[in-house]
Amino acid sequence: MNNGSGDEWSVVFTVGGAFIRVFDHESAMTPYRDPVHQLWPGLLDGLPAVLRPQVEEPAFGDEEGRFVATAVLWRLAGDDRWRAGEHIAFPQPRGAYDTDPDGSGLLEILLDDIADRYVSFAQDHHEVDVDPRAVEHVVAHRPLTDVVVRALNAEATVSGLYEDVAAIGYPIAA
Repeated sequence: MNNGSGDEWSVVFTVGGAFIRVFDHESAMTPYRDPVHQLWPGLLDGLPAVLRPQVEEPAFGDEEGRFVATAVLWRLAGDDRWRAGEHIAFPQPRGAYDTDPDGSGLLEILLDDIADRYVSFAQDHHEVDVDPRAVEHVVAHRPLTDVVVRALNAEATVSGLYEDVAAIGYPIAA
């Protein structure tokens, strides 16, 4: 998810487990706080080898191909909890409202009614109104139809999205 303002987060599910990357461009933990763009110390400490390829994923890099993140979480298949870097020393708050040093608050959308949050996001950031029922259809992982796709984007069709939709394994109505 990219909020259009420089912040983004991604969740990747693999056979070996799940990987979450957060990048908050205003975070005190941003790699851009440092002239050589080093990740915050400890951010990747303990990341299992099976999930290391995510650090090399081009979609998670900047223009120079460097992995950018302010928070990283992972959970191996069969594990009983989520994990993060083992020796992270969080920075001191920069003010009364600096309560989220690593940007992990961006993940709050996963705990809310994601359909309502996305409708609000689309209105705020893209200045478009989307049909909440179409968003709920997608969130429920129901097969895509042209009616649903056009409710989200009047210029799109299932056939026009077929390659991208098939690549992520999203169901398409027969």
